Amino acid sequence: MLINGRLREAALATALAAGELLRNGASKKVNASTADDVKMQADVDSETLVREKLQITGLPVIGEELGGDPTLFDSKELYWVVDPLDGTYNYLRAQPSTCVSLGLMRGPEPVLGVIRDFNSGKTYLGVPGEGTTVNGVRITPRWADTIADACIMTGFPASADKSGPAMALFIDQVRRYKKIRMIGSAALALAYVGEGVADTYYESGTNLWDIAAGLAIIRASGGHYRLVPTGRRPLNYDLWASAREEWTL
Repeated sequence: MLINGRLREAALATALAAGELLRNGASKKVNASTADDVKMQADVDSETLVREKLQITGLPVIGEELGGDPTLFDSKELYWVVDPLDGTYNYLRAQPSTCVSLGLMRGPEPVLGVIRDFNSGKTYLGVPGEGTTVNGVRITPRWADTIADACIMTGFPASADKSGPAMALFIDQVRRYKKIRMIGSAALALAYVGEGVADTYYESGTNLWDIAAGLAIIRASGGHYRLVPTGRRPLNYDLWASAREEWTL
């Protein structure tokens, strides 16, 4: 579908504004910490800013921190799915792999994605049917031709099953690839696949706000993805996103 220029510009402006907030040092107060996750005031502050900026579009928002209506996924409506600070632990520790992720969806279909890597200064914009740009320049990903030469990126969400059988299945899935990379930001990893500096992203039990923007970029770049609901909670999925459809199976 053709994307209204107003929506595109709102997404870009919002991602840049949230990125500036985070790059310039949003609050690193830790609001909650568990055995395998951390929540910061910066998460809340950046999502609050994003929601304020997106009000101009008049569309509903689903966000990691402040929630939203999960039934929108089964509708035919346009709505935003946002994670204004993906890679929270990285941000806390001053590790560079963190970003702002804003996805526009119509029901289950991604129609626009913006990912702002505010540490590197790169802005990824993907619109299925129109292509992907990085800092406004159209890109053509140079993906590996064979899985034996390919790079898979992956991650373990806080709720991931890390038992022996689950890890054995994980190893069986990823060992087909030449290299395995894990950076702690699903959104940024998907941007890398869309850009062509990696070839596949795989994660079990990821949430829609982590991946919505990245799915649009994957599609815009000519890639493929497969989402399988986990049934653990709404908008939680196992995801394969890849250069080649056969690599998502």
